[in-house]
Amino acid sequence: MNDRIQLTVQKILDKKFTRDVKGYNPDEVDAFLDLVIQDYVSYAEAQKQQETTIVSLQNQVAALQQSEGKAKTDSESLWAKNKQLEIDNASMASRLKGIKPGDRPTAENITYIQRIRTLEDFLSSEGYNVNNLKRKIRN
Repeated sequence: MNDRIQLTVQKILDKKFTRDVKGYNPDEVDAFLDLVIQDYVSYAEAQKQQETTIVSLQNQVAALQQSEGKAKTDSESLWAKNKQLEIDNASMASRLKGIKPGDRPTAENITYIQRIRTLEDFLSSEGYNVNNLKRKIRN
């Protein structure tokens, strides 16, 4: 912007016009006012360009804030899923602890264990105490 603006406050204050019979020389005044107008046009263009840049940057900031919020939500969701997987892993490890190193669990056995877990979850959601039911079955 500064390379397009030709006048400074000091240049405007220091400008001296030659006097004519009827006052200042109109050609000099017109030429100077043309220069002032050019500076105003340059300034207005620069200001408009800066406003456009500001709006663009504000939109970018808003998009980044929205992206940050989504990333935070996703991160919290993944953290919760990770915690649940750790709990499920510990539960499965506890259930499978009776398997001896020589035993080879099959995919079918794992499927049965998962089905039993699903049934236990369903019974718990229906209000049954699964541990009491297990004791009754063992006895």
